[in-house]
Amino acid sequence: MNKTLIILLILSFSFNQEQYNPNQFDFIKIDNIEYSMGINDKTGLYGLISKSWLTDKSYGESYITVSGVIIAGAIGYGQKRYFSKGKFFSSYVSWTGFGYYALPMSENTNINASLAVSGVLGLEFTPIKWDNNQIKFQGGLFTSYDPIKGENLIVEGEGGPSFLIPSINIQIRFKK
Repeated sequence: MNKTLIILLILSFSFNQEQYNPNQFDFIKIDNIEYSMGINDKTGLYGLISKSWLTDKSYGESYITVSGVIIAGAIGYGQKRYFSKGKFFSSYVSWTGFGYYALPMSENTNINASLAVSGVLGLEFTPIKWDNNQIKFQGGLFTSYDPIKGENLIVEGEGGPSFLIPSINIQIRFKK
C-alpha cells in the first residue's frame, strides 16, 4: 500500500511542472465549487457527500474539501494533475491530505479521528455542460493511508487488493 501511494504522489509531481509563480499559493481565488456524492476521489469513504472549492492551475487544479455525513467526515487540501484533459473525457492523478473522523457505533468505543493522505488514479466523464457548469461522473482507483496510526483506511474486499478500492461518484461543478 505504501508503495502504491508513493508511486501516485511521484506521478502527480512528475509532469507539467510550472515555473515559480507568486500567486501559486493563492487560496482565496476560487474558480469553481463542486458538490460530490459517492465514494469520493478526495477522501474516499469519509467523503460520501462533499463540497470542494477549486482553484484552476496550469497543471490542473488545487482544492479544499469538506465532507461528511453524521457518522463520518473529513476536511483536507489537495491537487489534481491531468494526464489529458478533453471536453468530455479526462484522465488524472490526485493527492489529498486530510483530517478525518468516524463516530463510534457503540458506547464502549472512542471517536476514531486522525490525519491521512490519499491518492487517486482516475477518469472523468463530462456528459452535461450548461452556462460553464458541469455534471461529471468520476471513476478510479483510490488508496489512503494514515501515517500517524500506521494503517490503511481502505475497507478490504474479498479476493482483491487490501490497499485499493474503486472511487465512483457524481460531481456537480458550478463556475464561480
